[in-house]
Amino acid sequence: MAERNTPVENEKKEPGLDKNLERLDAELEIMERHSPELDSMEEEEREALKKRDREYKDEHLHSVPRPRKHVR
Repeated sequence: MAERNTPVENEKKEPGLDKNLERLDAELEIMERHSPELDSMEEEEREALKKRDREYKDEHLHSVPRPRKHVR
């Protein structure tokens, strides 16, 4: 039968695990304290990426220039 790793066994194998968990907890606490600023920054980045993507597509993916599109 396959062996299962219990939390006690994992601690023996990785002694730095507690240190990493403490670091992650501290980083999560910082992110929670500054969540409104992070949300606004994320929204700004998302809008900038949308704008850049739209401009790229407008410049490179339209096969016929717009002024001559419906002229016959």
